[in-house]
Amino acid sequence: VTGANKGVGFFIASQLASSGLFSNVILGCRDATRGKSAVEEINKKLISSSPTLSSFASVSFLPLDLSEPSSHSTFKHLIEENFGGRIDVLVNNGALAFKGSDPTPFMEQTKPTLDVNFRRTLEFTEILLPMMRKHGNDARIVNVASMAGRLKQIRSQELQAQFRDANLSLTKLRRLVDQFESDVQNGVHSQKGWGSSNYGMSKLSLIAATKVLAREENAYGIKVNCCCPGYCDTDMTSHRGTRSPEDGAKNAVLLATMENCPTGEFVENLKVSSW
Repeated sequence: VTGANKGVGFFIASQLASSGLFSNVILGCRDATRGKSAVEEINKKLISSSPTLSSFASVSFLPLDLSEPSSHSTFKHLIEENFGGRIDVLVNNGALAFKGSDPTPFMEQTKPTLDVNFRRTLEFTEILLPMMRKHGNDARIVNVASMAGRLKQIRSQELQAQFRDANLSLTKLRRLVDQFESDVQNGVHSQKGWGSSNYGMSKLSLIAATKVLAREENAYGIKVNCCCPGYCDTDMTSHRGTRSPEDGAKNAVLLATMENCPTGEFVENLKVSSW
């Protein structure tokens, strides 16, 4: 689980650890101190809920900076070295969001937001895919997206159609995202029919990538879905959210653990929703 030291990611990791379905749950976090603290807190919760840990996962922390490709390679190496090089479930929860009060100009927020929430998240997924294909026929990828990633934010019907294209490739998707960034830098994104939210576009692109990966990885039995945890009371929302992160985490946990899991879907409020 990426970005698992706090907020929704913390509760996703905690709920997966207590599900009885996994032998190991790994928290990927930038900050080692916070990562280790989160592991300790989860273990305390597990112990307090039952005196025996036989049905719980072993919880551990590994350093991961999504923004740094070299960190992806290190993470992969550590999984191979310490966990047999096999991943059953990957939850891409880590993300970046500028606060509304942040004085950074819109165009300067575009690249870092797209880089972390879409480009680096996709690259991280791709580097781990070989270890997921070893699982057999029920590995899962869960991308934590957002209601902010709705397709309707794009005003151009032509652009919407390109994102909806049933034959969309990751190469073409990356080009579309690059075009949005370029149009923002040139000050023409609005007149070309793009949306006006960097965060929204990053999550829209992640949802589109989910659908492409679901199609491409179907031959390996990997189920790829995304979800919206809702407007949660976390640091990312400056604690204005009305839903607890513990409740919001259930959407990702459902997709990671349910029987007869679908693929290529967007889930919110514990049910399949429209994009």
